[in-house]
Order: sequence, then C-alpha cells, then structure tokens
Amino acid sequence: MFSSEVVVRDGSNRRASPRVGSAFDTDMRGRKGMGRSPCRVIDISSGGARLMIYQDLPPETSIQIALPGKGLVDAHIVWANGREAGCRFDSPIDAATITSLQAAGR
Repeated sequence: MFSSEVVVRDGSNRRASPRVGSAFDTDMRGRKGMGRSPCRVIDISSGGARLMIYQDLPPETSIQIALPGKGLVDAHIVWANGREAGCRFDSPIDAATITSLQAAGR
C-alpha cells in the first residue's frame, strides 16, 4: 500500500509586486563575459521581469537588461524553464517606467 500527501496551493501571487503585461523586444548582456543577446520582456514589475531568452542562463546569472527610457538595468536570473526565465532587478524600477513600458508594449 502506498501513502501520499497532496498540498494544494491557493494560487496567490508570490511576487512582492504585481507584474503587468508588456511584450517588447530588447537586449541583455551578461556582466561576466557574456556578449549582447536579444530577449523579449513578456511581463514586468518594479522588482523583476519574465523574459523569453535565446540561450541557456542558469539561476544567479548576473545580467543587464536594456529598458527603453531607463537604460541598462542590473538583474539576476532567478529561474529558467526552457526559453523563459524570470529575473529580479538589483534595484526596483519606478512606477512611471513600468507604466511607459506597458503602454509601449501594446
């Protein structure tokens, strides 16, 4: 006989700040020898973003993302699954930048 336990999550958002949809193409760079690489920002918040990437980036990889109107923003990869990755910004970005990026992505 087998026994198991199922844990049902409530589905709540685990992020510190809500993400907004904002699909746009940009570039990222690794801070340790990785050259410039294209990526797509799928959604973004003041604390991080979900990216479509075109190379393997393990968690804790240090990157810089070019954000229109903001320049290069320092971040770290938190998770990666196939061609999607989540990053956390080293310093939060302001709400006005989030709003303008969301508007530009539509």
